Amino acid sequence: MSEENRQKFIALLKKYRPIDTLSDGAVSELATQISVTKQPANTMLFKREQANHHHFYLLAGKVDLVDEKFNITTISSQQDEAFNPLDNSDPHTVSAITKTQARILKVSKDRLDLVLTWDQAGNYMVADLNPGVDQAELDRDWMSSLLGSRLFQQIPPTNLQELFVKFTEVPVKKGHRVITEGDQGDTFYVIQKGAAQVLRTLESQEQKVLATLSPGEYFGEEALIGNTVRNASVEMITDGIVMQLGKEDFKTLLEEPVVQYIKEPDLKQWDIKNKKFIRLDVRLPVEISPQDRETRTLIPLSELRNKLDTLDQEVTYAICPEAGRRAVLGAYLLNESGYDAVVIKAPRSK
Repeated sequence: MSEENRQKFIALLKKYRPIDTLSDGAVSELATQISVTKQPANTMLFKREQANHHHFYLLAGKVDLVDEKFNITTISSQQDEAFNPLDNSDPHTVSAITKTQARILKVSKDRLDLVLTWDQAGNYMVADLNPGVDQAELDRDWMSSLLGSRLFQQIPPTNLQELFVKFTEVPVKKGHRVITEGDQGDTFYVIQKGAAQVLRTLESQEQKVLATLSPGEYFGEEALIGNTVRNASVEMITDGIVMQLGKEDFKTLLEEPVVQYIKEPDLKQWDIKNKKFIRLDVRLPVEISPQDRETRTLIPLSELRNKLDTLDQEVTYAICPEAGRRAVLGAYLLNESGYDAVVIKAPRSK
C-alpha cells in the first residue's frame, strides 16, 4: 500500500467508533490488523448467540439485524448507526445478514482493546508532572520512598521480602533509554539512583517531556498489566542505577495482590447484604449499550486519573469486564490511588 493510500485508509478508519478516539499513530498500528471485504447480498456475517470476537463495520450497502423474535432492523451505510459496530454484545444478540452487496470492515476486538489500552494509558502514565529535578530528591533513600508509595503499602510483607531479592540492579548512563515507546513491555523498573525523564511522541514526531522520575519512583507497569506495548519512553538525564523486575515476578508479587476479581453471583450477594459498591465501566461511551448506561457509572480509562478527586472512598468500585485489559488497568490505578476496586469476572463465551 502506498503512503498516500495508507493515509486515506487511516482517515477512513477514524470515522468509526471507538477507532475515532485513537491517535493517528495508534490507528496506523491497528490498520495492519484490519480486513475489508466485499460481501454479496444474503451473506451471514455472524449469528445470534455466537461468541463475538470481532467488530464488524458497514462501509457500504445495507445489512439486516435479526433478533430472537425475528424482528428486522436494517442498517444502511448512510446512517449514523453504521459508524458503530454492527453488534457489540458478547455473545451476539442478533444475526447480521447483508441485504445488498456490502463492504465490511472487520477488526479483532482483542486487538482493538490492546490498542485502546496502549493509547489511553498514556494519559496517566505518571501521576505528578514534576517540572524539574531537585538534588535533594536524587539523594533520598529510594527504598523508603518506594515502600511509602500507596502501591507498595498494599503488598504483603512476604511479597516485599521476595521482591527485593528478585530485583536486579542495573547501572545506567546519562542519555540511556531504559524503555522505548512502542516496544513490547516485559520489565518493571524502579529508579534506585539518579533521575530520568518520561517522553512521549507527539503527532508532529516531537518528543514531549511528561515527567521526571527520582529515586524510589517506578515505571513500566502499564504495559505489563495490559499485556501491551510501551506507551512512552523513559530516558536517563543523569548517570544512575535502575532496579528491574521481570514480568512474571511482577505479576505474582505486585499485580496479583493489588488486582482482585469477583464473580457476578458474589456481586449480587453484595446487593443482598447492602454492601456499598458501584459498577464502573471504563470503556468509551460509544462502546456501551443504552441498557448498561442505566446501571453503571461511566468513566473512560483515559479520564479516570483526572476523576480521582470526585470518587467515593467509602465504596468498592466493581469494574465491568467488557473493557478487557482496560478493566484490569483501571482497577490497578484505583487501588494504587487508595480506592477499593475489583474486576468482575467475565462470563465464558459460548
